[in-house]
Amino acid sequence: MMHPAAFQLAAELGGTLLNGVTGSLLVVERIKGHGLPQVAVLGRGAADVLESLVAAERVQAEGLEVNLLALVPLPGCDLAAALGLHRRRIGALVAALDAGLPWLGGKPMLPRRLPGRIFRATPLPLAKAPMGPLEKSELKAFLADWEKDRRKMTFRRPEWREAPHHAEHGGFETDLWPGVPLPDGAELRVAPLELPCATPLMEVLRTALRKATGMPVPLLPMPADPSPLHALRLLTPEIAAFRGPERAWELALAGLSRLPGPPHFCARC
Repeated sequence: MMHPAAFQLAAELGGTLLNGVTGSLLVVERIKGHGLPQVAVLGRGAADVLESLVAAERVQAEGLEVNLLALVPLPGCDLAAALGLHRRRIGALVAALDAGLPWLGGKPMLPRRLPGRIFRATPLPLAKAPMGPLEKSELKAFLADWEKDRRKMTFRRPEWREAPHHAEHGGFETDLWPGVPLPDGAELRVAPLELPCATPLMEVLRTALRKATGMPVPLLPMPADPSPLHALRLLTPEIAAFRGPERAWELALAGLSRLPGPPHFCARC
């Protein structure tokens, strides 16, 4: 049975609830025209997608030929399964953006690597996550107020922690950065993720943030859950994590509308 809060949220945002055995997904559309370039924005909650919705309305009023779909999974939703089930309803996308990840230190940046999560009955030392000298120096400058040990524990050798909900015998979990071998006896719960950086999509997003904020925008590792981005891959290979002020969203949507998109399809066709 649908929770009343879900209906209230759908009414507040002007969205549609998509229901199924996978849980409920709220879709809020800002459609300029059928068959136009279309961007999806995923938020962990409604607040994550508000800037993109306001920006879409503004740029569409100014004549930009682009559609936007904001996606908000409701509690209990299996996001990957829901996106797979409703893929035709969502339709063809130029790109899908995860707007739910915070910036490091509250400053504009774009994530390039996110760690997965592994489980093991007992902890054991992990290999140090690989990081080139340029990325290392950029991260150090970006997080100048972080102690070296904090950076190392977060980005190179995360600590094991007790797994909160593991059945029967307990165990431990930790982050697994790309490039670190899966240790013997460990179970991969969420795969790590490395996002390609030298792509038209990332250039559009980086340029939009730089112009909107007047600040340099580095590409850095982000210690956050990559599973929503993995789920977005079911919709389109062109995925990224992006957040920013409304002006950054306006510039990003304008840039994305000019990128080549896949052949159009949707449930309305």
